[in-house]
Amino acid sequence: MQRRSDRLGLLLVAPAALVIVVLVLAPSVQSIIGSFQRYSLDDPSRAFIGVRNYLEVLTDTGFDQALLNTAGYFVVITLCAFVFGLVMALWLQSLRGWARAAALTVVILPWAVPGTVSGVLWSFILRPTGAGLLNSVLRSLGLIDSYQAWLNMPVAGIVAIGLTVAWSAVPLGVIVLLAGLEGIPQDIYEQSLVDGATRMKQFFTITLPLLRPAIAIVLLNAAVLAIGLFDQVYVLVGLDPLKVTMTAQIYLYAFRDFGFGLGFAASVIATLVTAAISVVYLRGVYREEEY
Repeated sequence: MQRRSDRLGLLLVAPAALVIVVLVLAPSVQSIIGSFQRYSLDDPSRAFIGVRNYLEVLTDTGFDQALLNTAGYFVVITLCAFVFGLVMALWLQSLRGWARAAALTVVILPWAVPGTVSGVLWSFILRPTGAGLLNSVLRSLGLIDSYQAWLNMPVAGIVAIGLTVAWSAVPLGVIVLLAGLEGIPQDIYEQSLVDGATRMKQFFTITLPLLRPAIAIVLLNAAVLAIGLFDQVYVLVGLDPLKVTMTAQIYLYAFRDFGFGLGFAASVIATLVTAAISVVYLRGVYREEEY
């Protein structure tokens, strides 16, 4: 009976395992192999060249700029996903009944908007003319003297694009953090009040420590989103060298210059960066706390 049950379990898992092998493992292995080859349309030999592709990518000023841009998006998206997500989760926790349901529905709406559509919507808001909603509002309030091309500015453009992406990333953070808040027993707060703890002390000594697993998930999701960012940046500013991400630079290597070996090497580097950040979050932030 046990052997039959084990076979049934393996049979049920097999389709998912096959999908992972075909769509994840096989392309990953191909990328790693291709990153060590002279893999381009003008040289179909695919000769082994060692780490030359990696050295060329790491010394390319375009990739360095893309890495710096991605770091900027990473900071903006991570901070917004955590800070706004936590504030909104605490607010939703204070609501009850139909009020929470209605508020939660509104909060998660941006999550349902595809990245390309979100980019188009925000392009109307950030237009450098009076037709742009942001310029129009700021001008009417007297906060700016002339219409600003926000997306063309080096730093402000990174922040603006990061905020548009965070608009779509915050809802997931809200849901994860709200679930974490709901999982904290109220008995702990009641006991701490008896011991004389203030609301602020409760937040830093009870709420945040017990939310560590949820916070790690939110930060990790924001990191993956920032490193893999492509569609919204492309819609808003195209392939502007001062705004492109690592993913966009991989696209340029592979599909503009047809240097597939460079594209493979850059994608492996992006994967290693993502893995390093994941390890830091999982080891430094994710930690089960005892009640």
